[in-house]
Amino acid sequence: MQKSYLLFNKMIAAILAAIILYCVVLPLLGNYAVKCAVELATGHLCIGCGLTRGIHQALMFHFDKALKWNSSSLLVLSFLLITILVRIVTGILVSRNSDKKRLNFILYTDLTLSFFLYLFCFRHFFTTILLR
Repeated sequence: MQKSYLLFNKMIAAILAAIILYCVVLPLLGNYAVKCAVELATGHLCIGCGLTRGIHQALMFHFDKALKWNSSSLLVLSFLLITILVRIVTGILVSRNSDKKRLNFILYTDLTLSFFLYLFCFRHFFTTILLR
């Protein structure tokens, strides 16, 4: 179980780091590879429009511009960074513990914290209240 969990942790951290890298590199090149299907189909912005540019601006420490692109960009970036940090910490804790009770506690705590962090950071995507 430890090896599977550690592999899963590494994969999640790598995927989230790739998302952050994507948000840094593509705006610098002036190329936004992903076009919004909702905007293309309807002509209206969706709740996720401007998220890549918003995260990019936040990573460049232009928080006011980030909020103008998408008001949820700081929350989403916080989720990405905190989740990567949690993956690192729990990976270290799991690799150093062999007691089954401790491992179960770490895993259930990780699952619970990650779930509530996700709900908190993405709550605006699940409600009808738009932050724009």
